[in-house]
Amino acid sequence: MSLFLPLSRYEKITKHQKPTRSNFTILKQLCQLIPSHMVSKLARKHEVHKKARMFSPWSHVVSMLYAQLIHAIGLNDVCDNLRLHSGPLSTIRGATAPSRNGLSHANKQRRSDMMQDLFW
Repeated sequence: MSLFLPLSRYEKITKHQKPTRSNFTILKQLCQLIPSHMVSKLARKHEVHKKARMFSPWSHVVSMLYAQLIHAIGLNDVCDNLRLHSGPLSTIRGATAPSRNGLSHANKQRRSDMMQDLFW
């Protein structure tokens, strides 16, 4: 007779699984699916790069993906959360957190054709 009792199925599963350390793991995996050259190529094609100063087209793409993932109510949610997590955000190919005015201006001025081509 064994002194050790077998673990239940639940204990076996939870014993080896650890929660993720960051909320950006899914966002980072999605961004890794996008080829690194594609966003800059589309930005040049649709002339989005001419209107980009501090807020790059890549950071705009990452911000919009993040907004969809968290089901953001408004731009303030997106900007505040990305600014709060700017450290892990910078590991996603150097993306930067937008300011509220910068994201609003980018959504208004930049053409949506670039995003449409990217996601199609």
